Amino acid sequence: ISVRDTMKKALFATSAIVAAGLATSASAAEWSSKVNGYWYVGMAAMDSDQAIADGIGVLRDGEIHFNASLKADNGLTFKSRVELESHTQAGDQLDENWASISGAFGTVKIGGDDTVAYGNAWYGIIYAPGARIGYYDSFSNSGVFIGPASSGDAVGIHYTTPNFNGFSAGFSYQPNSGADGAGDSNNPVFEVDNRWAATAAFSTDFDGFGFGISGGYVDSDGANNDSWSVGANVSGGGFTVAGIFEDDNTDEFAVGMQYSAGAMTVAGGYADDDNGNNVAAGWLTYSVAPGVSATAGVEYSENATDRKSTV
Repeated sequence: ISVRDTMKKALFATSAIVAAGLATSASAAEWSSKVNGYWYVGMAAMDSDQAIADGIGVLRDGEIHFNASLKADNGLTFKSRVELESHTQAGDQLDENWASISGAFGTVKIGGDDTVAYGNAWYGIIYAPGARIGYYDSFSNSGVFIGPASSGDAVGIHYTTPNFNGFSAGFSYQPNSGADGAGDSNNPVFEVDNRWAATAAFSTDFDGFGFGISGGYVDSDGANNDSWSVGANVSGGGFTVAGIFEDDNTDEFAVGMQYSAGAMTVAGGYADDDNGNNVAAGWLTYSVAPGVSATAGVEYSENATDRKSTV
């Protein structure tokens, strides 16, 4: 592989554009490529007094993930990832799409992805497969959503440190939090509403127990403004307990518990916010085959006007 730095400077009247980047000329055989993804299919029954659908629903949702990686002789690792929706969407056909370079200095990633603060929020959340049933940061089937404000795959640059005995930190910058949709171009994304994020996390295992804690801060010029969160989990003997608190113009908290034994997992949790919204959910997941699981669950929510939904 040969890697070259390129810098071009062009003058147009009184403006100048300066670009720097990495280009590769490695053959496809030198790269390791992989295609994977997921499919979620199922059925749901909903009873709601809100202005959303009731009755029996049928679900299909999936993504195709294109991954490539290269480990160079100088110790650097290059990766790329593109996530393609498996069905046509009117707005955004692609989710995460980025390229990265890693080494002893950590990892630098450029492209479309969530903020680093959103990624570390997972320390305090327990998810059902596919997040179709959930109490926090799940798909809003019931019409009530409570979850981190720092999501969204806007184009940006992200840096994460190496892992130092369980401790890591990260920073990200997205110049336009709305640059994530069908109207985006491949031109540079300049400042519209800046979004900065920082996070730190620590995790360890000792005497059969696991512990993890993370915190994040997001400074945004957009609709969500500033937010901060802290999440933690403790695990042992098949049990996991997790909790998260976030302040993003309204206080939100969530607690969850999970127990796994062999092929079976039982989990659930509760979330609440200052706006009068609350969500409770529970589910049972069974591993049918490697990479295949079946989940059954229930989700109940109330909003500020006391409207109720059950999925």
